[in-house]
Amino acid sequence: MPSKKLVIFDFDGVLINTADLAYEIHKNVNPHFTFEQYKEISNGNFHEKWPEAKEKFNLVEMGHDEFFRQYEEGIFRYTIQDVLHDAILHLADKYTLVIVTSSSGPVVTNFINKENLAGCFTEIQGYEVHKSKVVKIRSLLEKYELSPNQAVFITDTLGDIEEGNACGVPVVAETWGMHNYELLQSGNPAVIIDAPQELVPAIEKILC
Repeated sequence: MPSKKLVIFDFDGVLINTADLAYEIHKNVNPHFTFEQYKEISNGNFHEKWPEAKEKFNLVEMGHDEFFRQYEEGIFRYTIQDVLHDAILHLADKYTLVIVTSSSGPVVTNFINKENLAGCFTEIQGYEVHKSKVVKIRSLLEKYELSPNQAVFITDTLGDIEEGNACGVPVVAETWGMHNYELLQSGNPAVIIDAPQELVPAIEKILC
């Protein structure tokens, strides 16, 4: 029996909007750091761009453990919007769902468990698996024996669009996260959506 088609979710900015939270954690140790500078890092792969940004913006680096300790405390005050929660339940009946994130896999897993959605995602791959989403997406296609056009990647940043495009996977970009329409459009995603209600129709149109 062939594998179900694959829906790959980014986490931050897609399922919950954590930009303000992550920025404030960084700003606590870098008071001069602006939100526009923080957003600029997401124009590419965040982990790959960080060393350059650290030098460019004269940033003090917080260790991963301390960052994600504060991050986990923060995200547990969030909840996934009902419309996105329902979308995940609907999509999980038809497709294989995974999360590919630059955040910590175990932290995101704990959050998904809190939201009672653990059974919907076959796996959650954080930065611990690999810092490159290109590597992670390609490994998922290989694992599930799927071609790129049998998958779709949902994200909110230009950097992620570029990584999805590098894998040949159609990208659904959304505007309720980090980057605005114009910046997302510059990455040439398959489609841009403005509201969570548009997510399921966009995915089903691509994977029909």
